[in-house]
Amino acid sequence: MDERYLLGIPEIDAQHEDISNLVDSLREVVAREGQGQLVHQALKRLYQTLVTHFAFEDAAMKMVGYADSPQHEKMHKGVLKVFEAYFEHPTDHSDYERLGKLITDKVLGHVSEHDLKMAESVRDYLGKRSPRKGKQQR
Repeated sequence: MDERYLLGIPEIDAQHEDISNLVDSLREVVAREGQGQLVHQALKRLYQTLVTHFAFEDAAMKMVGYADSPQHEKMHKGVLKVFEAYFEHPTDHSDYERLGKLITDKVLGHVSEHDLKMAESVRDYLGKRSPRKGKQQR
């Protein structure tokens, strides 16, 4: 996985690794001809993983009092809407490449732009709560 998607928060980094692997799988399937069912399955797995991941992030942002939480959550909903639009009106195979690029750009763009900002607040919160040599960090 590209290191720019690592935030230094083990739970979120593991989730981002899973997401990155699913995005790579989606890219591979989209590149093949006549794989509509596999594209649909890859999109469904990625969507389900993102729903769980976004719920985890939303809870983490609330826990730490992240100031931009409402905007970040709105971005999560926007990413998921791309998938939901596809599931409501599946595209034909001739448009899979555009769909794959759109989803890849949305998902990875979200991580590199918005999650990096959120991660600093989460790391600060976790650092203050972690004992260091028997004392709370400040």
